[in-house]
Amino acid sequence: MRLVRCIAVFLLVALLLSVSGTAQAAKQGGTQVYLLRGIFNVSVGLDALAAKLARRGIRSAVYGHGDAFAVAEQAMRDYRSGRVRSIILVGHSLGAGAAITVADQLNQAGIPVTLIVSLDPVGGAAVPANVKRVVNFYISRSGIPVAAAPGFRGSLRNIDMQNTGVDHMTIQSLDSMHQRIIGAITGG
Repeated sequence: MRLVRCIAVFLLVALLLSVSGTAQAAKQGGTQVYLLRGIFNVSVGLDALAAKLARRGIRSAVYGHGDAFAVAEQAMRDYRSGRVRSIILVGHSLGAGAAITVADQLNQAGIPVTLIVSLDPVGGAAVPANVKRVVNFYISRSGIPVAAAPGFRGSLRNIDMQNTGVDHMTIQSLDSMHQRIIGAITGG
């Protein structure tokens, strides 16, 4: 009976610490990854990436490239409520351009973006000043490097994947690319 009480007390303390830690994390806000698919929502590799992020405890949501303004509004609400403190945008093809559009909308609202990961962007827009870091994986035969807008002081890396065996569709679906993206997100 004494052992049962000890176990019950232990579980109660563990539960209270867990609830306290969860409340503290919610109060401080966390990371949210907004993933933006390319044309016709064919970038289904981003759904697999979202599942991998979830397994690591990283919140994410997948949208179509045409949802850029809705994503910006959601990110603004998340940031202003304190639910999110680190906004990360990942986009493929037209979704990469949409990620920069979202960042631009957030810039106009005075909200920082921690990271943009673009995957073979097909349209050119300059990364706004509120973005801290950009990693652009592109294939020079199908995509383009990204550029910085005036006032940008963050880190910008354009990585040409031309001779790696990756193409416009596999760049968003291969596990090896997912691991690179997760590494950029987690700082690993």
